[in-house]
Amino acid sequence: MINFNLRSLLIPRKMTIQNLADASGVGYWTLVHMSQLTYKSIKFQDVQKICDALDITPNELFGYKERVAQ
Repeated sequence: MINFNLRSLLIPRKMTIQNLADASGVGYWTLVHMSQLTYKSIKFQDVQKICDALDITPNELFGYKERVAQ
């Protein structure tokens, strides 16, 4: 399962989603939906803007966790 680590990256920076929207130029509601994993697709352009604003790489923004068989 792919993880989107946005909220865990904002906390140590004491940033809100609104702060990130202002800094990155990505829309507030786009970021909200991304952070809640309710988006079906993400634009590479938005990923780049988020990474630039947070001074991170896409590897830090995304993670991968294997699903455990139930």
